[in-house]
Amino acid sequence: MTTVNFKFTNGDKVVEKITGFTGVITGSVSYLTGYNQYLVVARAKNKHSNAESVWYDEGRLVLKEKKAIEPEEVIGEDNGPDLVAP
Repeated sequence: MTTVNFKFTNGDKVVEKITGFTGVITGSVSYLTGYNQYLVVARAKNKHSNAESVWYDEGRLVLKEKKAIEPEEVIGEDNGPDLVAP
């Protein structure tokens, strides 16, 4: 088994270098080809809109705040998904 070293942690607040897209990392993945990506979720513009999320390569991100969100703050019921299917 290969050990993957991630530069960032889920819950970190980051900014993307090219676009300035800012958000919190909610997921991370390491591909067989050897690079890491992170799912960055921005705040919704208002209570009537959905939050935008984008996958970015590790090298395009800069840390703004370490552990801006702790996992305990957003854990789902019984550690499941936050949306329950009908």
